[in-house]
Amino acid sequence: MTPQSVPPFLAAGGALGADIHRHDWSATAVGPPQTWPVAVQATLATWLDSPQAMCMAWGPELHFLFNEAYRPFLGDRAAGAIGRRFADLWSDVWPDIEPIVARALRGEGSRFDEMPLTMLRNGAPEDTWWSFTYMPLRDEHGSVIGMVSTSTDATAQVVAARQATAERARQRHALQQMPGFVALLSGPEHVFDYVNDAYRTIAGERDFLGNGVRQVFPELADQGYYELLDRVYATGEPFNAQSRPIRLAGHAQEHFIDLLYHPIRDDAGAVTGIFVGGYDVTPRVSAERSLRGLNETLEARVQERSAELLRAEEALRQAQKLEAVGQLTGGVAHDFNNLLTVIGTSVELMRRKNLPEERRRKYLEAIADTVRRASRLTAQLLAFARRQPLRPEVFDVSRQVAGVAELVRPLVGGRVQIRIEGDAAPHLADADASQFETALVNLAVNARDAMDGEGELRVRIEAVDALPALRGQPARPGRFVAVSVQDTGSGIPADKMELIFEPFYTTKEVGKGTGLGLSQVFGFAQQSGGDIAVQSTPGEGTTFTLYLPQATATATAQRPVAAPLPVAPAPLLLPARILVVEDNNTVGQFSTAVLQDLGYRTHWAHDAQEALALLEADHERFDLVFSDVIMPGMNGVELAQAIRQRWPGLPVVLTSGYSEVLAADTRHGFELVQKPYSVAALSRVIQQAIRNRAPGG
Repeated sequence: MTPQSVPPFLAAGGALGADIHRHDWSATAVGPPQTWPVAVQATLATWLDSPQAMCMAWGPELHFLFNEAYRPFLGDRAAGAIGRRFADLWSDVWPDIEPIVARALRGEGSRFDEMPLTMLRNGAPEDTWWSFTYMPLRDEHGSVIGMVSTSTDATAQVVAARQATAERARQRHALQQMPGFVALLSGPEHVFDYVNDAYRTIAGERDFLGNGVRQVFPELADQGYYELLDRVYATGEPFNAQSRPIRLAGHAQEHFIDLLYHPIRDDAGAVTGIFVGGYDVTPRVSAERSLRGLNETLEARVQERSAELLRAEEALRQAQKLEAVGQLTGGVAHDFNNLLTVIGTSVELMRRKNLPEERRRKYLEAIADTVRRASRLTAQLLAFARRQPLRPEVFDVSRQVAGVAELVRPLVGGRVQIRIEGDAAPHLADADASQFETALVNLAVNARDAMDGEGELRVRIEAVDALPALRGQPARPGRFVAVSVQDTGSGIPADKMELIFEPFYTTKEVGKGTGLGLSQVFGFAQQSGGDIAVQSTPGEGTTFTLYLPQATATATAQRPVAAPLPVAPAPLLLPARILVVEDNNTVGQFSTAVLQDLGYRTHWAHDAQEALALLEADHERFDLVFSDVIMPGMNGVELAQAIRQRWPGLPVVLTSGYSEVLAADTRHGFELVQKPYSVAALSRVIQQAIRNRAPGG
C-alpha cells in the first residue's frame, strides 16, 4: 500500500495514520476506515496531530484508536493497541473505568482530576494518577457510537506533591523538637505560619496561625518588636539580641529572651518572611542580678562578726555557683543562637522552588543534626548543674567492670566484641564508684568510635606496685588497681598524644563529640590519687590504663576532707599597685572593681602584649601582676615566665577556671587563685605574694 492511498482524514497522523489504515479491519464490525462515520473521520482528522494526548473507542466492541501524544501512556501496550477492544487493552483497570465508559455511552460526559489507578507498567503493578475526560462520540444523527477521551498522566505531580507535603511535615517535626522557641512569619504583616510548643509555652495560648504579629501581640506596641520585624523584612538584614526584655499580657513579671530574627527569601532573593527563634533566659538574668546585689554588699558582710562572716561566706559560695551557672548558660545560649542561624538558613533555602531533592535532604539533615547538637548542649548544662563532690568508697573493681561491660554492650554494638581478662580475685579500690563507671563508659565509647563500630575491646584488671612515670612525673610506689581498656582501632598519632586529655579537644567530626570524655577520665583519676596512661600505635589500636588506689578488704569508704573555714581578709599592708591582665571585659571590670574595693590601686591590661608594654615602660609602678591564664596569643603562664625572667622581683598571681592541672604542676612556681574565687581568698593570696616579694622587685 502506498502513502497516497491513506484517506485524507488519516493523513495528518503521519506514520500512525498509515498504521491505522494498514490495520486489518475486516474481522471487525466497524469495517475499513473509508466506510467509517463522518463523526469518526472528523474526530480523527482533528486530533491525530494534536499535542494533547487523546484517544477514542467506538463501534459495538469499542475498538481503540489514539494519537501520537497518547502513545507514551501505553508503554508496552502500544504494540497491537490499534483497533483492539478497549476492555481488553485496559483489562487491569477495567473494573475502575468501566462505569465511566458506560456513562459516556449513555451520552453523559465525565471529568476526573488525579484519579488513582493501579495499572501494569513495565510488567509490574504501579500506583498512578490520571486527569482525564470521557465524552460521548455521536454520529450525524446524534446517536452515541463511542467515546472520546483527553488524558494527562498526573503521577509525577501527585508523587512530587506528596513528597513535598511529607518533607514539610518532617521540617515542622524537626522544628518542633527544638529546645528553644521557633516561629515562621510571612509577608510584610508578619503573619504566623508556624509556632512550636516552646513558643506557645512562653507566649501562652493565642490564635497564632493566619494572624499578624500586631494582632496576636497587641501588648508589644511600645516595646520595639514591630519595628525590628519591619526593619528585618525591609532590609533583609538579620537581627539578634541577648537578654532583651519583653512584657507579655497575662505575665506579672518582665521576661528576658535571647532572640534571632532571620529573613526568609524566595528564589529571586526577595524577602518573603522571617524566621524567629530564641530562648527564655529570665532565670539567668535573675541570677545575674542577684549576684550583683550580693557583690555590692560583700565588703560590708566580711566586716561583720564571725557568725555573720560564716553566713556571708556561705552566701558567697552560693553566689559563685550562680555566677558559674550564669556564665555557662550564657555560653550555651550563644551557641544556641549559632545553631538557630544554621536552622534558619536551612529553612530559608528549603523554601526555594525547584530545589534539587539531594540538596533539600542535605538541608533537612543539617536541621536534624543541629537539633541533636542542641540537645547535647542542654544535657551538658544539666550535668554541670547537678555536679557533686567525689564520694570515695571501697568497691570491687572486677565486679564493677563486669556490670559496666553489660551496660555498654548495646552502646558499642554487636560488631564489637568485649573481653574481660584478669584473675577472678577481688580487686578493691578506694574511689568514687559512680565516676569510675562514667570513666569506663567514656573509654568504651572512644574505643568504639576509634574502631568505627567493629573490632575487639579488651578490659584487663590487675594489681600493680607502682604508678609508672607519666607526663614528666617520676614513677610513684604504692598499691594500685590497674584497669586497661584496649581497642583495635585507628590509633592516635604521636603529635596528638599530648592533646587528648585537654578539655574540649576532639578529633571527631562536628556534632560527634564534645571533647570532654577523656578530660573526665583524667580528672577523676588524678583527683582520686591515681592517674591514667595511654599507649597507641597508629593503625593497630590504643590502650588506656586507669590507675586507682588499692584498698584493703577491711577498709571503709573515705569521706571528703572538709575544707578549712574561711577567714576574713588580712588587714591591708599598704596601698599596693596591681596590674590586672584579663581579656574578658566582664571579668576584667569585676576583678578591678573587687581589688579597688579592697583598697588596691589597679591598672587593667587586656592581653599579655599590652601588659608587657606597660612593664617595659615602667615596671616599678606596679607591686604585683594579677593575670588570667587562658588568653588569646600569649597565655598567663607564658606571661608570668617572661616577667620572672625580666623582672624577677615582681610577684605574679595567676587565676583560671581550668586550674587543677596547673596547680598540680609545681614547676611553674606561681601563686594561683582558682575561679570562681572569694574576695577573702583573693585578698589572702595577693597580700601573701606582696609580703614575699623579693628585694629589688
